[in-house]
Amino acid sequence: MATKTTKLIKKSSASPALSVNNTSYAAAKKAEIALQMPSGFPLNFHLEGLFVQLSSVSTAATLSIKICTDSAGDEAIVASSDASIDAGITTGTKGSCVFKIDLDYVFDSSPCYVFFKVDAGSATVDLVEFTYSE
Repeated sequence: MATKTTKLIKKSSASPALSVNNTSYAAAKKAEIALQMPSGFPLNFHLEGLFVQLSSVSTAATLSIKICTDSAGDEAIVASSDASIDAGITTGTKGSCVFKIDLDYVFDSSPCYVFFKVDAGSATVDLVEFTYSE
């Protein structure tokens, strides 16, 4: 008889209200994501995806992210990834991006940091949601 396995997906989020107007990564342009972890490290997680909600989008067409374990952005666990900004239906200055990660990683500590840049213009990062499973 086949057994059913259950996968518990966790979600951590941040609401940084972060204005991004640079075409290269900057240490100040980041969101801090506190992971939902039971006590004790290290912990093995499967990183699933990253969802970003934007407002005040002005001429930016692409958002790039980089996920690091350090606040300076020097120790990447997810290398630079790009996504087209999907404009809102009723409000063209709002948008969102979805990044599929699909990576196993052993965390020695929390939090992790998501850094942002745009291809042109500017945008405000309103919400960042990070999904992962044990």
